[in-house]
Amino acid sequence: MIKELKTAVLQAARSLGFTRAGTAPALPVPHASHFDDWLTQGRNGTMGWFAKHPETRKDIRTRYAWAKSFVVVNIEYPSELPDRLPKKSALPNIARYARGNDYHYTHKPRLKKLQDEIIRIGGPETRALWYQDTGPFLEREIAQQAGLGWVGKNTMLIDPKRGSWSFLALVVTSLDLPADAPGTDHCGNCRKCIEACPTDAFPEPYQLDATRCISYLTIEHHGAIAEPFRKPTGEWLFGCDICNEVCPWNSKSGQDPARPGKEFAELTLARIFTSKPEHLLKRIAGTPLERTGADRLKRNAAIVAGNLRDESLLPSLEQALMTEDETVQEAVVWALAQYGEAARPALARAQKHVVSDAIRDRIIDALVTGTGG
Repeated sequence: MIKELKTAVLQAARSLGFTRAGTAPALPVPHASHFDDWLTQGRNGTMGWFAKHPETRKDIRTRYAWAKSFVVVNIEYPSELPDRLPKKSALPNIARYARGNDYHYTHKPRLKKLQDEIIRIGGPETRALWYQDTGPFLEREIAQQAGLGWVGKNTMLIDPKRGSWSFLALVVTSLDLPADAPGTDHCGNCRKCIEACPTDAFPEPYQLDATRCISYLTIEHHGAIAEPFRKPTGEWLFGCDICNEVCPWNSKSGQDPARPGKEFAELTLARIFTSKPEHLLKRIAGTPLERTGADRLKRNAAIVAGNLRDESLLPSLEQALMTEDETVQEAVVWALAQYGEAARPALARAQKHVVSDAIRDRIIDALVTGTGG
């Protein structure tokens, strides 16, 4: 009977279009002490929610005493760019998972249906609740316990058949389902992800210092991005895929290209600089970029422009100074300084717009030395 329940649950997941599904017992996660160490070292940065209810993250039964099993699913997302893009589209500068509608909204109906199907299969007394990276779970480790892959040296879940281009979601349930065999590690001696990271965000294999991660810096971090990380950020506007792109297991990925909406695909650095906040927010509405808001997106775009040194961006970059947000102004001044003599007139004019003595001093220093530091 229990095996039949599991078969029915997994069939329901697959019929709803989830790429893979597996089950794991709702027991304490095997490497809970690593999570404690991560928090103690402050590697979650300003993501304070990780420090809330840490015991629940390690053992969901401290919140839901009825929990017996996890049903874990993964959802592949497009790993390639569209064949054609509008001229100077910023889409290549955006992490692949974010090149379309926000997955939190896209997959919610299916996950709710899976939750309801599990209750239907188990009977009226069955409890089930769905989550997609918004609840107190260590999803990747749970997914490994459910046999969906293993947590690699870049801390991503790697499916040996499909790589790591996927989202994770789960349903915690009162059904006591037989567990799948946990995934086993196949990273071997490979260190490509660790060596490729431009900000050295992996202090050791299987450890991520989020405060050094480009994804964290461009998405979660408020305020200025520290200068040592600006040039290594390169052309990444939102998120980063480097540790996924170099992973040999992703060479097997052959998914369809992204299909962004027209307004989103036509997003460019110049449009980010020149758009009014309300217009920019409208263009990115419904995508993960909404998370940053207009000002942080302008900050990120300025860092990218400073690294590109594309002189065609200078007029729009200078226009981005027309804001009261000091973080944006400071990032724009830094970017202008990277252009050297080409941006000297713009830097001189910038003194009229900045609101901070510290930024004004920086402009003067750049004009005197002719360098961006």
